[in-house]
Amino acid sequence: MGGEHDVQPVSEDYSVSPNRSAPVPPLIAMQEKGNKKEEEMTLIVGARCHDGIILTADRRRLAKYEKGPETNKLFKPDCGVVLAGAGDDAVLNEARVFIERRVEESDRQSPNMNLFDIVEVAAGVVNELVSLYRDKVEEPFGFVLAGLENVTSGTAKLYTIFGAGLSDVAWACLGSGSSYARPLVELLLSPGTLSIDDTAKTIPVLFALVSNVQTTVGGGVDICIIKDGEVTSKIQHFGDVDLQPLRASILNTIGIRA
Repeated sequence: MGGEHDVQPVSEDYSVSPNRSAPVPPLIAMQEKGNKKEEEMTLIVGARCHDGIILTADRRRLAKYEKGPETNKLFKPDCGVVLAGAGDDAVLNEARVFIERRVEESDRQSPNMNLFDIVEVAAGVVNELVSLYRDKVEEPFGFVLAGLENVTSGTAKLYTIFGAGLSDVAWACLGSGSSYARPLVELLLSPGTLSIDDTAKTIPVLFALVSNVQTTVGGGVDICIIKDGEVTSKIQHFGDVDLQPLRASILNTIGIRA
């Protein structure tokens, strides 16, 4: 999965509250830095629409011309948020387990947690794992997290959690395909200009364009829509898109018959 990451912040980074939970135990098995490892692939795109948030991820695990299983990179934990991760698979899976566990523990102690409380818990786990595996894992890792401000009500919000900090963002690109996706996101998904439904139609085309130039991205795209004030959200999968109609449309726009 991913290496580079680009985010467009809309406010200053928040400081992360100290996490008082027990230290995260190490993985049973860990790939030592310097050993040859399979490069992991990812493109995650999150964006603010004028009526909510959309969070998306590809499914490719290997390069386009290699055979291998697809993998899910977009998840809905039991705590009421949507989570997409870029980085080492084993570390991301461990992080998800501990985020869910610690949110559950915190909610028992202080019911009615809001979204930012969950973000702080997630940031604490990521911060610990970054320190724990600093010299053992080659890839940086982190998450894009989305949900309603009050978990069950309120405006949908989007956060990035990377390294030791977190940001409230209008859009985000993470993963090996992020440098290719960023100009397309800026062009097509300018924050708040499109509805969620229109953005959902645009995303598969964006991912198909990126997969044409970055073979580590593909396998279709998983899309999750979080509408302002609505608790219900589900992850839907869309297959690869045929770009020939888009090519014809672009050429026709500049006066060339396709």
